[in-house]
Amino acid sequence: MLFYVSQLIESVSSWEYLILNVLGVLVIMAFGYHAARKNTFTWFSALIYTAGIPLVFLIGIRLAYLFFYADINDPVVHFLDLKLYGFSLYGGLILVVAYSVIVAWLSRIPVWNWLDFHGIGVMGYVALGKTGCFLNGCCFGSPTLMPWGINYASDSHAYHYYMVQAFNHISSHAWTVYSDRIHPVQLYEVIIAVALLITGYLFLRRKVLPGTFFLLCAALYSLARLGLLFLRANPVMGPHFYALPWLYVTVAGLSVGILLVRLYFQYKSVNRGSRFK
Repeated sequence: MLFYVSQLIESVSSWEYLILNVLGVLVIMAFGYHAARKNTFTWFSALIYTAGIPLVFLIGIRLAYLFFYADINDPVVHFLDLKLYGFSLYGGLILVVAYSVIVAWLSRIPVWNWLDFHGIGVMGYVALGKTGCFLNGCCFGSPTLMPWGINYASDSHAYHYYMVQAFNHISSHAWTVYSDRIHPVQLYEVIIAVALLITGYLFLRRKVLPGTFFLLCAALYSLARLGLLFLRANPVMGPHFYALPWLYVTVAGLSVGILLVRLYFQYKSVNRGSRFK
């Protein structure tokens, strides 16, 4: 037991990264518990459901990393390794959403209001978790000449990738810009998550069609991830990495399609009701 704890501690390169990600998971759990209590769950059932969220999230982020980024024959981490790296955020969020939908279906509760609350928790995690990535220096961006580009420290992941490996493998790196500044893609994602959080708060206050925020959030966040993919450095890419953009497009397309169908039927329902007045 002590060996595994020491292994976990040794893998921590930034305590700010660890703390912010733990806080982010707690935010998802808090909104999950709130949604459960609003839907007639007992406090005990709500706790059981909430306790499953971090487990599902951890499974999702590790599986997604192994599928999209890892070398199948020689992965940096294996599934059960107690190391605080080798994760892919999007996979964890998808698995948490799937878990919440299954629980809602089994409990026979309205799924769209349920997902709206979970959507706020998910965006809360993204805002905190990506701030942690920025402080940790992981998930960094590509070189830029833009004035908001950030300089990277000489001991950072970005410096090692661009200044050390680049000169050793110059023929395999074809960046169009050579600069000592890089895109702060982690902060771009934080800004997007905060904007979606504010949108979710306003939507819930105004009681718009249930599910509108979640579907809009899923579509916009997936498209944002797709766009940021082209601004990120990708030091490690697995054999299935090509499928990642298609996953973003599929989630965004399905979300927009379902949202349009729901808005259409709401429009027809409102018009039908106005005829009988």
